[in-house]
Amino acid sequence: MPPSEPFSALRELGWGADFEDAYRTFRDTLPPAEQQGVTPVRVVGVQRQTYGVRGLQGEQEARLAGALRHAGALVPAVGDWCVLEMVPQGGGRLLDILPRRTTFARALGTADGGRRSQPPRQQVIAANVDLVLIVTAPDADFDLERLERYVQAVQQSGARPVLLLNKADLHADTGWWVQQLRALGPELEIHVTFAQGGQGLEGVRALLTGGVTLALIGSSGVGKSTLTNALLGHPAAATGEVRASDQQGRHTTTSRTLYPVPGGGLLIDNPGLRDIAVWDADADFGELEALAARCRFRKCTHTTEPGCAVQAAVRAGEVSPARLAAFQNSSGRSGRR
Repeated sequence: MPPSEPFSALRELGWGADFEDAYRTFRDTLPPAEQQGVTPVRVVGVQRQTYGVRGLQGEQEARLAGALRHAGALVPAVGDWCVLEMVPQGGGRLLDILPRRTTFARALGTADGGRRSQPPRQQVIAANVDLVLIVTAPDADFDLERLERYVQAVQQSGARPVLLLNKADLHADTGWWVQQLRALGPELEIHVTFAQGGQGLEGVRALLTGGVTLALIGSSGVGKSTLTNALLGHPAAATGEVRASDQQGRHTTTSRTLYPVPGGGLLIDNPGLRDIAVWDADADFGELEALAARCRFRKCTHTTEPGCAVQAAVRAGEVSPARLAAFQNSSGRSGRR
């Protein structure tokens, strides 16, 4: 169901009826005199003490209200929809975060510089993302296992992963790298681009329809900022050179920003992620647990055993290989039904 007429102008920012219902529910808890002074906004940038937000009044700066500044409280991330209380001096205060459709997060404290801290904590990278473009390049940084962890993290968030092999100009034939990417899952969409030269971008632009939010992730130096600038049509994100010795890049993007894309859609550019640990707070693999109960062997590892219902579902395209890998690697699950 589309949003009501007063909020229809927010559709291009990703607004929908679910956000509107949550917003009206929160607004109705306020005293009648205060209800006219609030409005929904989307977080488009995060600074140290303030947030860039965009809504019916355009883009402005906001700070957290006292309840959201409380230690341990949920804090807004880029892509969140919030309730803004407007103030006469301009700007406003963020009173509440509306329930997220998707939460793209990673686990911190699981492998910090080789040390472990318990318990792991969640870092929300972006919220309410529909598609995540996992960017890599055919160079020394190409790491299929890391890309698989990216895919797992995106699938766990509720967003759809899309693979992109950038810097296609490095090799006359990128077929081998594309073949490797296909091993991550036959259902995954793959694009090959040379963003700096403007080649292969048509398929990526087609993903950015009105109201769709797409986030970019990948290691530094794979060309995410160059891709961002190419899609926006102007140099919004800083770019940097890579080292000739290993093709590794510097972190030219240091913060997350949500950009409206000309022609429709929204784009989030992220700082380079050297690696990612999947945040799985709920550890919800209910559909795989149900499949595992139908395996021939009680202690099936879901790898090469005959009569494995889980592997049969993977072959049928009902379960992605990345989802199976996350199930097998999840603590206490590998090799058990």
